[in-house]
Amino acid sequence: MLRFLIKFLLLAIVLTAASVLIAEWKLKKDIDAFARAIQPFVEFDYESANIGLTGEIRLHSITAFVEPLDVNVEIGELRFSAGNLYELAFLESDIRNNKLPENVQLKVRDVLLPFTPLLTRSLQSNAPPASNDILETAYCGDVERIGISEFEAMGFDYLAFSTEFFYLLDKYSGSVVLNGTIDVEDAFKVDYQVNVGGVMAWLESIAQREIGQARQEVVLPDLSLLEIRAQDKGYNQRKAQYCALKQDTTVEDYYAQHPKELEKILNESGIQLSEELKLLYPESIKPESEIYWFFQPKVNFEFAGITYYSYEELLDLSGFRLAINNKSVKQLMSGWSFANYSNIAELVAKEKRRLSIEANNQYETVLVSKSYQTVPLSSAGNYINFPVKLTRDDGHLYEGKLIKTSDKSLWVLIRSAQGEATIPVARNRIIQIEAYKVVL
Repeated sequence: MLRFLIKFLLLAIVLTAASVLIAEWKLKKDIDAFARAIQPFVEFDYESANIGLTGEIRLHSITAFVEPLDVNVEIGELRFSAGNLYELAFLESDIRNNKLPENVQLKVRDVLLPFTPLLTRSLQSNAPPASNDILETAYCGDVERIGISEFEAMGFDYLAFSTEFFYLLDKYSGSVVLNGTIDVEDAFKVDYQVNVGGVMAWLESIAQREIGQARQEVVLPDLSLLEIRAQDKGYNQRKAQYCALKQDTTVEDYYAQHPKELEKILNESGIQLSEELKLLYPESIKPESEIYWFFQPKVNFEFAGITYYSYEELLDLSGFRLAINNKSVKQLMSGWSFANYSNIAELVAKEKRRLSIEANNQYETVLVSKSYQTVPLSSAGNYINFPVKLTRDDGHLYEGKLIKTSDKSLWVLIRSAQGEATIPVARNRIIQIEAYKVVL
């Protein structure tokens, strides 16, 4: 009996090892086939790939050069799991047959996405700003939306992030639970959970329609819970510095005036913030803030008719709750409706057209000249790529093109007979800055 058990154990070990080797061989073939399929557009490569005994797939040191955007994406590690080796082997065929896996885990570590000129141009929107764009950029100079160009101007030369995603299917209730996190370096971290009910019934109705047995429309799944928690990790500070620069003011002034400007814009569309939200909103735009959103729609809530709900009905039926820095906001606003909210963008567009017509009517030709003029050191960021003269406290003069600025230094490109050099000059040592600008 003991010999039989030993032989059986050895056989199990051999079969397990063989199955892992076969799975790894199949994995590498599938990855190579995937790389060939995307070859015309993306050059895909990786250092190693393996499958553990639990069925978890691991890829290390992935690179993907996207030629149309001239961008090279790097991923430190990717982990994927959809159950054991047996369940993983039949995953693709199960999905094709509308059969969902019981659980899935995806972890992506150390993603690095550099901002290239082609990527920036391709993602930059030329559409008119929407209402949310206008509110987000209140008291931010001539900025109309926060997009990838503005993100880059805040000092983000690349996007570095890690993410985790977990999926669980409850066969008894027929619902799916999705939760995960996105952690963007020096910007923010977002944790979320989404519960979707009626998924099994939806798949069954699709299967019945495919075989011609369905007597009614496909049963759509419904959102039963949405929970989002966003934590600031540096984005708010960078945005405040960027908008202060665009507004030619200080960061402290931006923190004070942005909420007032936002309130003014809302009031012009008939929306009034509650005193409670007026008190807590300024906290949400400051460093290390945390915002929590919670939705738990009632059974009779219908997304198709969301634009027809009154504000009170929408709050009640959606089960919406908001908290800022762990402080619950019970009263949000009054006078809100989808029509009023959409009207914000229309009012701003109308005002711009009016100002444009006035400017055209008052147009006159003027002669202009340029000269070096003293400008405030606090607004140095407005003169990037301008010829400048910087005078240091020891009398040393730096003359050249202003390349970039930060809280601590100004960088000047200086040309000489020996070549070019970019010199950083400490802000606290600059006593005068002159910019070569137009004089009317």
